Amino acid sequence: MADAALASDLETTVPSHVPADLVVNSDFYSDPRYQNDPFGVVEGQTTGKRIFYTPNHYMLPGCWVITRAEDIRQVLQNAEVFSSQGGVSFSALIGETWSLLPLELDPPQHAGFRSLLNPLFSPKEVNKLEQPVRDAAVSLIEQFQDKDEIEFVSTFAQPFPVSVFLRLLGFPVSEMQTFLDWEFGLLKSFSLEERKAAAASIVAYLRKAIAERRENPDEGLVSWATHAQVDGRPLKDDEILGICFLLFVAGLDTVASSLGFHYRYLAEHPELQQQLRDDRSLIPAAVEEFMRLYSIVINHRRVAQDTEIAGVQMKAGDWVAVPTFNASLDPEEFDRPLEFVLDRPSNRHVAFSYGPHRCLGSHLARRELVVAMNEIFDRVPPFRMKEGAPFRTVGGAVFGVEELHLVFDR
Repeated sequence: MADAALASDLETTVPSHVPADLVVNSDFYSDPRYQNDPFGVVEGQTTGKRIFYTPNHYMLPGCWVITRAEDIRQVLQNAEVFSSQGGVSFSALIGETWSLLPLELDPPQHAGFRSLLNPLFSPKEVNKLEQPVRDAAVSLIEQFQDKDEIEFVSTFAQPFPVSVFLRLLGFPVSEMQTFLDWEFGLLKSFSLEERKAAAASIVAYLRKAIAERRENPDEGLVSWATHAQVDGRPLKDDEILGICFLLFVAGLDTVASSLGFHYRYLAEHPELQQQLRDDRSLIPAAVEEFMRLYSIVINHRRVAQDTEIAGVQMKAGDWVAVPTFNASLDPEEFDRPLEFVLDRPSNRHVAFSYGPHRCLGSHLARRELVVAMNEIFDRVPPFRMKEGAPFRTVGGAVFGVEELHLVFDR
């Protein structure tokens, strides 16, 4: 009876143009293993169906899932066919219509806003942030460097990148926990009501901050956006909000989520940890390999016109899920893709996405990860997982670590 009910349900939720043999009842949140091994859940996608359709999705009625690097790059590069408009739709949660800028814009409108933001996160500007990033890391490490054990996520992985970005935005670091609660509700909760409440809270906070900085400018990015111009004109109110919302959410989550996976691996591989401690010149390459092994973001696109990819017919209006981890773990792209290979000769991972929407903050993220590893190695002894302690993770739009207990070997 259960199978019959499932079959009936799939008939009503799968579009008629989707072949039955491409339907896989899968999602990115309900499997219990997402609570401790999200990458284990999706490990087989790159060796299974090249493209499949799932009627289950935590925020969409159903979507195609792309599993090969070649096809993922094609989707992310071709904005004319695979549109970013409405791909996140945080505004729709609260009945509004503004877009995350430039994330939810397609060319040619995308170019002006991207050009506006690019200089803020260029290598030259990120170089200027070296000392503030280092100071943020050191101040947190000094709080636990004499302890025997810590819960790493709440002690370092979350507050480190978030404190850096809040200062960039011009927001008080003292309100970090409130911001993190909103971020969890928006990105990690699978309750529609919690997501709506979080979106409404963030928007209300940002609108107030924008209004204050319109009257009293400061050095933060919110103030910059409030007074910026694009194509020779001032930004509209919804454009300012769209930029600020994107900067706010992006700065709260991805680096923090990455750090949890990276340091779990280091805790479980003492030989690698010691190798990096002994030769710090290897750390940048290690960071790139960690980003490949743990690419955590799932992008989404809407099919703008009927098309075919890898022999699969897609119709205008279809949704497409584009997991970065499928590209970064594709065995056609990487030898031994599920292994950490420090001296990998070519590391064309897609952790920072690809194409016109490649991550604006990639240079800052790399700098944060490299600085963190150096400062941690400088100030604390080798660490390992605490035996018997919980390790909690989460699936969804951004895979993340919620709890990681480390013990220091003094």
